[in-house]
Amino acid sequence: MTFPQADSETLARVLQFAISPAVLVSAVGLLMMSATTRLGRAIDRCRSLGRELGGPAPQNRAELLEQLEITHKRAHWLQHCITLFGTSLFLSCLMVFLLFLQILAGWPVGGLVVAAFALDVLALMAGVACFLRDLSLGLLALDIELSPHLKTR
Repeated sequence: MTFPQADSETLARVLQFAISPAVLVSAVGLLMMSATTRLGRAIDRCRSLGRELGGPAPQNRAELLEQLEITHKRAHWLQHCITLFGTSLFLSCLMVFLLFLQILAGWPVGGLVVAAFALDVLALMAGVACFLRDLSLGLLALDIELSPHLKTR
C-alpha cells in the first residue's frame, strides 16, 4: 500500500486537525493520573481499615466498617473512571489515525471520525461523573471519621 505524496499544505492541514485530539489526550491523561493516584490511596485506606478491624476489638467498629464499605465503593467508582478515561484516550488516538487516513490516503472515513469523537466525549463525560461520585463518597467517609469530633453529624 502506498500513500500519495503529500505537499506541505496537506501536511499542515493534517497537523492542524491532529492538534485538538492531542490536547484532549493530554487533558485526559492528567485526569487519569489523578484518578489512579486516588485509587491507590483508596486501596491503601481499605488495607489500613482492614488491619484496624482485624486487630483487637475497636470501640468504633461500626464506624470503621462503614468507612471500609464506602472506601471500597470509591475504589470501584475509580476503576470505572479510569476505564472510561482510558477509553477516551484510545478514541482520541483513533481519531488522529482516522484523520491521517482521510487526509493523506483519501479514505472516506469522515463518519468514523465523527463517531469516534462522539464516543470519546461520552466516555470522558461518564469518567468525570464517576470521578465526581468518588469525591462525594470520599467526603462521606471523612464525615464518618470526623463525626466524633464535630457536631455536624
